[in-house]
Amino acid sequence: MKKLYFLLLSSLLLPCMVVAQPYLQYPDNAPSIGDITEIQFVSPAGLSPDPSGPGVSWDFSTLGNLASGAIMAIDPAGAPSANLFPDANIVLMMNDSTFTYALLNASGFYYLGAKLTYSGIPITMVYSDSRKFMEYPFGYNDAFTDTYKGISSVMTTEVRASGETVVLADAYGSLVLPTGTFNDVLRIATVDVEIDSIFVKNFFISATITNRTHYHWYAPGSKSPLFNMEIISTSGITDTVCYYTTAGSGTSEPGEGSLSDLLLYPNPASEELQVEFVTDGSTTVRISLVNQIGQEMLGTTIDAGVPGTIRETIDVSGLPAGLYFASLHCDCGKQLTRKLVIR
Repeated sequence: MKKLYFLLLSSLLLPCMVVAQPYLQYPDNAPSIGDITEIQFVSPAGLSPDPSGPGVSWDFSTLGNLASGAIMAIDPAGAPSANLFPDANIVLMMNDSTFTYALLNASGFYYLGAKLTYSGIPITMVYSDSRKFMEYPFGYNDAFTDTYKGISSVMTTEVRASGETVVLADAYGSLVLPTGTFNDVLRIATVDVEIDSIFVKNFFISATITNRTHYHWYAPGSKSPLFNMEIISTSGITDTVCYYTTAGSGTSEPGEGSLSDLLLYPNPASEELQVEFVTDGSTTVRISLVNQIGQEMLGTTIDAGVPGTIRETIDVSGLPAGLYFASLHCDCGKQLTRKLVIR
């Protein structure tokens, strides 16, 4: 009788043990200052976010690449217009032209505004009521709603925005990208409905409604989404933007060529920098020294095809004093980043 009871109990528990339902956690699934994430924009042609639900799979292994970029998490003190966002404790910088200011803590991830340059024109967005991007922890079927308000300023023109956001973790499963296969991936669907009222010198001109549906795929431990798909519709015109992480997440299944144990010394450095790391056999490794606004100031590619500890000496005597980020990544897709001070 005891054996029968044990078999029955095992049969009830087995599905729960086999099917892993992932959760987004803080700080494991939140960016931190010093992170550098390389991304690849892709053509949206033929792409669909489906399916949704539990235990599904998405195959995006044949994405058509368009252009590459990078997202760096920096200290607000090193970003332009930081005085407009006194509550920000992190800034996400896209290349060197878009700065998104945020408040990030154990309860959630809140957008406070942005500073960007479009066609040479500076644009500033300040939210008087922040946009809630994420809350922690967050798992399958979890959901929240949020309202937000803000003003975007472009010379004498203001766009006064107000909107509502609905966020739902609507699926989990496996995700296949050109960089590899990721398991226990949680998908977040975010739907925004925003009313933008345009004023020129405080005179109302017109109003538009923008609908955004944004999908993000996260793996356990990934600091940023592995894949993003955003569908934007305004005045009957629809545009789709997609990109995936090519390095920096550190969440792909381990394979030959992974990196670990990055050391920089001396730190601060003034003349020479010793870079030391461990590899299990990557064919090439790229070492980049990047300043706070995302510019690569020094870079070198080395052969690290022999497993073990690799040491490289870099002449930094020509670099201006300041804070830098040393980024190390290999063709396996893994990336390591450390802060570096040059004096």
